[in-house]
Amino acid sequence: MSQSLHSSPGRQSPSLPAWLWLLAFGLAAVNLRAPIVVIGPVLEPIMSTLSIGAGTASLFTTGMILCFGLLSPLAPGFADRFGLDRAIAFAITLVAFGGLLRGVESLAVMLAGTLCAGLGIAFGNVFMPSLVKRDRGDRLGRTMGLYTVMMGVGATISAGTAIPLMHLSGSWSTPIWLWAAMGVGSAILWWRLALRAIAPGENTPQRPPMSRLFKSPVAWTLTIFMGAQSLSFYTLQTWVPAVAIDAGVSTATAGLMLSLINLTSIPASYLVARLASRLNHHSLLVLTLCLLIGAALIGLLLAPTTAPLLVAVLLGAGQGGSFSFALTMIVMRTRAPQHAAMLSGMSQSLGYLLAACGPLLFGALHGLSGSWHFSLIFLLVILAIQSAAGVLIGRPKMVKLGEA
Repeated sequence: MSQSLHSSPGRQSPSLPAWLWLLAFGLAAVNLRAPIVVIGPVLEPIMSTLSIGAGTASLFTTGMILCFGLLSPLAPGFADRFGLDRAIAFAITLVAFGGLLRGVESLAVMLAGTLCAGLGIAFGNVFMPSLVKRDRGDRLGRTMGLYTVMMGVGATISAGTAIPLMHLSGSWSTPIWLWAAMGVGSAILWWRLALRAIAPGENTPQRPPMSRLFKSPVAWTLTIFMGAQSLSFYTLQTWVPAVAIDAGVSTATAGLMLSLINLTSIPASYLVARLASRLNHHSLLVLTLCLLIGAALIGLLLAPTTAPLLVAVLLGAGQGGSFSFALTMIVMRTRAPQHAAMLSGMSQSLGYLLAACGPLLFGALHGLSGSWHFSLIFLLVILAIQSAAGVLIGRPKMVKLGEA
């Protein structure tokens, strides 16, 4: 690939070779997911080393998700002040530094690292759609597809290699520090690119106030969709193995289900981003994705032992596609990079706040009833809300905020 990325309206950095931009973009995407997932497989050894219970240990994962929800709205203003390229470099640096702290055998230091990495990932989640809007608007489908694929690949590899790396080295810190090292390399690359960028000046378009976004029906519809799909995704990531095992599925098959969900989501997310970028009306596409999730939930509810691997494939395709669709709509339903950052901050903030509540509510319903039926019905209700919001956001209407 020899072409360069040329300046486009709103672009604040010199032209770059396409391969260099894509390398930096892909590394950033990996660093926005792998550090979240790598903790889970080694959580029990961490609990043993630090002598902490499950409630405290959950802060390493749910605490980070809460950071995403609470801190995402701060990201657009930060990018306005320092420039998008520098803001991304800063976010990746925070992720890397937080990862280094999370490998230290100290509860206080690990919690500080979780907050640091959580802030970096929260900002990065908001900045990336804005970056695509600014630099790759003519290759939207391919670039958003690459973004979701790299996040999925990073999450899958980090989860799959954590235990072997821990056994090989004799320390649970090793896999955490390995991904932190990748973050350091990514941050160095991003700072090299960011220092070439032109700092925001007096002629930089002013971002409209967030109050305008709160008055946009399109923005609220996308926010509801993002919240519903995030809640469903993180809830099932947490509870699918337990639901399947309680129904009579073997432990090995239940573990394979979770792996299949994540693996299937990778090609699904890429295909949906490519397809969405070619369509004007998206309602049928998103409804199809929701029907896949619905079929899987009904399978878990009525016949969980009949075809558990098929249920996993349907969930992976539906949820991976829904996440990719939501991110692609952030770019397609806005007219300027600043607008995309605002919409990304709004939709992901509520989305991750709901995601943090989902596993707790799902488990609480099981505790109250002694059965997973009410928990799964709860997810079907959430899916109905997601479907309605998806059909509405699928209409070709733009977020109207005035000129950036």
